[in-house]
Amino acid sequence: MYLYKFLQYNDLEKSVLSEDETLENIMDLVLDGTPNKEEKKALITSEDWSKYAYQNEKEYHLTVYLNDKLYCYIDNSTMDINIDFLTYNQGEIFKHLTLVYDKYNMDIAFEEDRYEKFQDDALFLSQINNYYEDDEKKVTNKLIFKLDGSANILSTTFDKKNKKTSTEAKKTKANVSHNFISPPKNYIDYEKLIDYKNILKPEYLDL
Repeated sequence: MYLYKFLQYNDLEKSVLSEDETLENIMDLVLDGTPNKEEKKALITSEDWSKYAYQNEKEYHLTVYLNDKLYCYIDNSTMDINIDFLTYNQGEIFKHLTLVYDKYNMDIAFEEDRYEKFQDDALFLSQINNYYEDDEKKVTNKLIFKLDGSANILSTTFDKKNKKTSTEAKKTKANVSHNFISPPKNYIDYEKLIDYKNILKPEYLDL
């Protein structure tokens, strides 16, 4: 059973922010320090803000716990939903996977400078990042899907001993028919989006 808390996660500090810190960041970064009357009412609690933000297509944050352990952090922003999956490495929180769901057809946005949602407001899984780190190296792999059925694969390795970074890139074909998924029906409807073991089934990622 998932437990949702309406708090922001700071990946640099490896910690979950307090409710006051979360609301302060929303005030400063989302609302540029100038909330209107409705937004001020919604900023009473972080859950109140999340309800309001969901209905008005504004950014809000959730941390999700599973079996009393931090499981993932959700940043539902104006353009996309970014989900960082978290685990523990020697007692420290470690981000091992990121899924990015686009809310708009970004091909149209870049080519025609206008924003058009997908049919039935579907989300498009546009990017999958996974992360690995040990005493010798730090690796980030990015799989970036395109609507035309192609995908870019970027792998970056940082050699800790030599303090050097190397990058490999290649392009491949991808079946993106399974990359479309229904959007949340309410401000805490994320069970389908955070079920990465089902989403990342090999047959769904038919590369």
